[in-house]
Amino acid sequence: MKNNINIPIQPLLIGKVGKSYGILGWITIFSFTEEKEKIFSYLPWFFYKEKKWTKIIVDDWKKYKNNFIIHIKEISNRSIIKKFTNSDIIISQYTLPKLKKNNYYWTDIINCQVFNIDKNYLGKVIELTRTKNNDILIIQNPFKISKKNILIPFVENTIIKNIKINNKLIIVQWNKMTYSK
Repeated sequence: MKNNINIPIQPLLIGKVGKSYGILGWITIFSFTEEKEKIFSYLPWFFYKEKKWTKIIVDDWKKYKNNFIIHIKEISNRSIIKKFTNSDIIISQYTLPKLKKNNYYWTDIINCQVFNIDKNYLGKVIELTRTKNNDILIIQNPFKISKKNILIPFVENTIIKNIKINNKLIIVQWNKMTYSK
């Protein structure tokens, strides 16, 4: 099996490319990392747009308003850089630091099966979202009664009782009646 170093291994989305900035090849980016500047710790980056991968090397970056502007090595032309607008910023998952026991990344939680403490199946985690107060698990509802997704606050020890990443299993304190309206 050929390993192409210009394509990420276990791709992980960490940001989005915005519009070009100035005439010297700078472009705006939006970081999806919890601490926004951490995006620069996870290199190399791959831009993904229209089913095409481009490995890039950031040679400079600056804080700009609530986001960042970056300069890519060997690009100093606005017309070239603007082709990357709306690209996803992807890394290889192995570039993330190893976590301590009982810690996990959001990507580890996606596709976990969710059961309540009464052993009732609630569905599969399809997404997580961040709110002002806490993160929210978005569970794909497996029941035909309601096609609405189930939203469960990610409050450890109170609502989230147990997470077994290796088994892709989450146990929650959540009553089926809560979402059966």
